[in-house]
Amino acid sequence: MSKVSTGERSESFINVRVRLQRLPDAKFFAGWVRQMTDTEITIDYQGSEWFAPGAKFFVTVNGLESAALFPAELQSQSPGFIILRITGEPRYTKASEEARRAIVGLNGVLHVGEAEIEIQILDVSAKGMGGMIEGAIPRGNILDFDVDTQFGAVIGKAEVRYCRQEGKESTRHRIGLQIVSMGRIETARWVRLSDER
Repeated sequence: MSKVSTGERSESFINVRVRLQRLPDAKFFAGWVRQMTDTEITIDYQGSEWFAPGAKFFVTVNGLESAALFPAELQSQSPGFIILRITGEPRYTKASEEARRAIVGLNGVLHVGEAEIEIQILDVSAKGMGGMIEGAIPRGNILDFDVDTQFGAVIGKAEVRYCRQEGKESTRHRIGLQIVSMGRIETARWVRLSDER
């Protein structure tokens, strides 16, 4: 079996979004790669579903440099994470989407008309971000944003791709933003942030 635990390839798969397709019902689940070796993958999983012992999945990890696709089966599940045993040779291809990296402790401000809405940023990619806000912003809105990163301030414009209520009784919404424009320096800072290992 090809090893995925060495060098740059291994690093590019840590802390990125992972998609699981359960076999045979083809239902999709998602999480974040906590650790990945040549034989197993540990995934931060916040979903409510508990999987049957030995449940089989087809796994897609869109890393920073490539995508890894492989079959796997459930080894163990605990609240907040699952461990899958890799059961077949991983295949590496060009990533089908931008790598999204989980991020902690990063906040920003969205400017919607005269209003300012704080955003807790949960993940970033080279051209977007996902986060949590109070209230809702309609899909398709173009808005200004500013984020203070460890590499300096980033300001720009972004389009709301989705804004979903966290729960039936909640005022909090999960929002996805695609960056429309940034200055040259801000772009360099954002790329560094999204590529931070």
